[in-house]
Amino acid sequence: MATPVPVRHLPDAWIVRTPKRSFVEGKARAAATTGWLSALWILTRHEFRARYRGQALGVIWSLLNPVIMMGILSVIFTHVFPSGKKDYPIFVLIGLVVWQFVGSALNAGTTAFVAHADIIKRTIFPRQLLPLAVMLSFGINFLIESSVLLIFIPVFPSSFTLSWTLLLVPVILAFLVLLLAALVLATSVLHVVYRDVAYLVQTALLIFYWLTPIIYPVDRVPEPYQTVLKCNPLTGIMNGLRGCVMNGTPPSLLQWASIAVPSLVAFGLGWLIFKHYERMVLDHV
Repeated sequence: MATPVPVRHLPDAWIVRTPKRSFVEGKARAAATTGWLSALWILTRHEFRARYRGQALGVIWSLLNPVIMMGILSVIFTHVFPSGKKDYPIFVLIGLVVWQFVGSALNAGTTAFVAHADIIKRTIFPRQLLPLAVMLSFGINFLIESSVLLIFIPVFPSSFTLSWTLLLVPVILAFLVLLLAALVLATSVLHVVYRDVAYLVQTALLIFYWLTPIIYPVDRVPEPYQTVLKCNPLTGIMNGLRGCVMNGTPPSLLQWASIAVPSLVAFGLGWLIFKHYERMVLDHV
């Protein structure tokens, strides 16, 4: 009589590897998704802590940079070359804090795969988590730096308006994070294959620093240059944040469109670029 063949049951979860990616299948797929979110948080926290390891002042440096720049620019554009902008110190501080987040996250996110080659080679996890974690770690810096605005409320009380529009600030920031995620996903994976991308990003940031209303108001720029500046998605984000915080005015429908549409379109393109080059990361890193 033939011996019955024992039935081997599949595990609750297993890893499927393909030339392009590795992913989890099985009953525990939902649990694995939660695990990826936990991994994202662990990577983000590690990046943030490692940045200030061994420094005496630590995160205080992040607070000092925008405040010092605000002081210098306020003196220049208030006394030396008067801009005529009311509440200029807070106006420029908001712009500097946002731009520091954009510049730092994009620079570091672009080199994420190359800088963390050991993690990529030795660990199996969704590769998009690494550049996103680097970007989000600078988001923690951004939240800390934004707290500087609270210090200046007693100093410049007329520069702030307490209203319901403050509730719109997280929504605008969510679109900013979405835009940065799109750029970081695209540039990080392209930098693995084409190592010139990091230099292109640095040059682009230098150009966009002056094409973004960080230290000047858009309405002071003559046409047709003003229209060109409004095509920059960061212009709508800057104006929306300043309007909600300083004036208590919500973005108009056109402003919302200039904030949301570029962010969503950019994220779709960034995701497609990442997926196209993702399979090359392990070979070129």
